[in-house]
Amino acid sequence: MIENCWSASIDTLRRSQYDLKLPFSLLLSAEKEVDVMPLVCQRLLRLIPGKRMVCAARWGERQVVVKLFLDSRKAGRHWQRELKGVKALESAGIATPELLFAERLFSGSLPIIIFAELQSASTLVDLWFAHQDDRERRGLLNAVIETIAAHHRAGLLQSDIHWSNFLFRDERVFTIDGDAVDSSGCGSELGRQKSLANIALFLAESYPGIDQHLDFLWKSYCQSRNWLVEADEVKLIKGQIDGHREKKAAIYVAKSLRNCTAFAAQNESRFFRLLDRHYQGSALNDLLARPDDFMADGEIFKAGNSATVVKLDLEGISLVVKRYNIKNFSHALRRCWRPSRAQVSWQNAQRLSWWGIATPKPVAMLEKRYYGLRSTAYFISEYVAGSNAFEFLQRSDLDASDLKGWLQQFATLLQRLLNLGLSHGDFKATNFLCGDDGRLYLLDLDAMHYWSRPGSAFRKAVERDHCRLLANWQGKSELEREFQKIIEGLQTSW
Repeated sequence: MIENCWSASIDTLRRSQYDLKLPFSLLLSAEKEVDVMPLVCQRLLRLIPGKRMVCAARWGERQVVVKLFLDSRKAGRHWQRELKGVKALESAGIATPELLFAERLFSGSLPIIIFAELQSASTLVDLWFAHQDDRERRGLLNAVIETIAAHHRAGLLQSDIHWSNFLFRDERVFTIDGDAVDSSGCGSELGRQKSLANIALFLAESYPGIDQHLDFLWKSYCQSRNWLVEADEVKLIKGQIDGHREKKAAIYVAKSLRNCTAFAAQNESRFFRLLDRHYQGSALNDLLARPDDFMADGEIFKAGNSATVVKLDLEGISLVVKRYNIKNFSHALRRCWRPSRAQVSWQNAQRLSWWGIATPKPVAMLEKRYYGLRSTAYFISEYVAGSNAFEFLQRSDLDASDLKGWLQQFATLLQRLLNLGLSHGDFKATNFLCGDDGRLYLLDLDAMHYWSRPGSAFRKAVERDHCRLLANWQGKSELEREFQKIIEGLQTSW
């Protein structure tokens, strides 16, 4: 048995949170009273507390993936649905990880499923970012589209279809998560309307570069189904994709404010804090417990009346801490009822990150509170090396070709913000960072606003943004003309 491995009970598993101690073991003495090798859960892949847990585990000599269904009332139903979906995939000849074990443990109280781990497999998401060539990316998407067509031909529908549910190994596509497979139409092919809607949901990820392949992918799908391509179907798919993306972005931002696999939240009378679990550790906890002490030893970027910005190093990671100061008693009264500017920055940074718009990666935020009322707040992000746009675009060593490339990045950024219904609120040139990695980053997000129903108010906010952007280049006639061209070239719906 692995050292420090403890034996888990069903009550412990049902109460477990994201700080669950690993590894732990389960003795798989199933209802059938068959002696089975103990299972050692080594790594937590996903947890919905009190409902479901997914672990990478060791079972004898095999590496496996185990799903534990924890809900005392609904576990049996979810377990049956997972099994039904997996068996439907197998019956349809669709590749899925081998089912090794499916029983109810602890006198039937804990349904469990064990799958063989697909060694050296990669998700579609991982491969998408590993391959930058458009043809390679198109090939990846097309392979999954053909797999989805096989689902639909068999009458199967993934109700929660997303890229992490498709794994590649040796150029073969595997479908996982049988729980999301609706097999109610099994035996009869899925109709055109449902098929199109499912393809739109699959393609509604936020990763840049997907949309240029829509026409090809829909033609490929239709070919797999022996359908003729009908007029305006790609336009219809695009409309559904936009709607799905908007909903997904809202769900992701809301998710970033609560405890989940990706984020940790603590809401108490004296403070409210959020952090990305990727950075979770004693050092970050110390920083959040004593932020002012750490800031005192950092490199000051800005020491303003309303905000103080400091760079510091934490366990080899360079961070930027922005403290939103409380200026006086009346300011405290005005701010204590509203979400802090740190929380607004956190939400907007998550929104931009979801859409693939470059902004320093959000690490954590903290609100100090007195009897539940908000006070001083802190927003922490990764440090990005670079220069602000005001200094960078006027560098004497910046040649015409490089300048054109950066201006194109500005044009792309402004168009995307416009398309997404986002106004920034402060387009100072210093709020654009020309990163050493060649990317244009958007900073200072505490005044950014998402307009769910863009109208005249959104139009006025965008016009203010653009006027502020042009004001940066007054007296710099060449740059002012270039940015005026960018603004005039933006595509608007008004």
